[in-house]
Amino acid sequence: MLKKKILYTSLLLCAFSLTASASQVYLDEFQALGTNITSQVKADTEEKAQFCQKVIKDETLRLEQLLSAYIPSSDISKLGTSNGNWVEVSPDTVEILDLTKDICEITDGALDPTVGTLVKLWSVDHPNHRVPSPQEIEEALKKVDYKQIQTKKEGDKYYAKIGKGQEITLGATGKGFIADKIAQKLRANECNNVLVSLGGNIITLGTNGRGDPWFIGIQEPDLKRGRNFAAVPSKDESVVTSGDYEKFFIKDGKKYHHILNPKTGEPVPATLSSVTIINRNSGYTDGLCTALFVMGWDGALKFLVEHPELKAVLIDEKLEHAAATDNLKGDLYVIEPLYQVGFIRKE
Repeated sequence: MLKKKILYTSLLLCAFSLTASASQVYLDEFQALGTNITSQVKADTEEKAQFCQKVIKDETLRLEQLLSAYIPSSDISKLGTSNGNWVEVSPDTVEILDLTKDICEITDGALDPTVGTLVKLWSVDHPNHRVPSPQEIEEALKKVDYKQIQTKKEGDKYYAKIGKGQEITLGATGKGFIADKIAQKLRANECNNVLVSLGGNIITLGTNGRGDPWFIGIQEPDLKRGRNFAAVPSKDESVVTSGDYEKFFIKDGKKYHHILNPKTGEPVPATLSSVTIINRNSGYTDGLCTALFVMGWDGALKFLVEHPELKAVLIDEKLEHAAATDNLKGDLYVIEPLYQVGFIRKE
């Protein structure tokens, strides 16, 4: 039986900058996916940078039209109104559904995209918040079952199907999947040195203006301080963070955040403030971040011990302790000295 141990130690304090040399790095920003999409492109000319920025924007908007549950014509919306019937969808939709279902399997249902009805009940993303009744939650839970998601290909057409009355949300894997597709498009168009941020999802290609890996900040969950807890170097990979500190509401003195437990239908009890995972596959990383948050501090530690290939950082809900996987030793630069930081090890 595996045992886990966190060895607490001091780490080097280091200041950093996300922006490299201004003479070679071009910045851009636009709104999509309910957030600000920002990019830093290292290019020989401004014309080349603008071309790469257009690649980022075009691919983001194309996939948003397919995957957003808030766009009535999207594949995901059509599935939600399909009454359990097969729906013709894009190859991208089949790909993300298959990826998401795989993550559901390996996390024993800690991630489940069929919580769409529950997400609407809690309405955390909307100004008119309310706490659903136990009866409403119980009824919505009957529709939560990722195993009812099916996909198929017939000839050159792709189809998907979900259970009758189910609704899907891809909030846990959508941005990561889109980030992967953006990275593929950038490489195909010889945009080889780029950083793109889609809210809590960051992808890095190549190097910054100094020829070094990009340096990525891990946000301090305490918004009162509004700074980064630590930073990691990143090259040709994704850095994804999930937390309960941005999307939430307070009702009768109690905090309700947007990450729901698919088994209870309620926001996950707070034992973590944030989960950060670093991996080459952003969609996979995105889904795992949410799943580990649902598992809680102890469950996330156990999962990371059993998956030593992952690089991850956990911050507890009291903002006192952080745990990093052992393979981040030497690469995690702590900026916020108030945390006791340890490394996850197995014995």
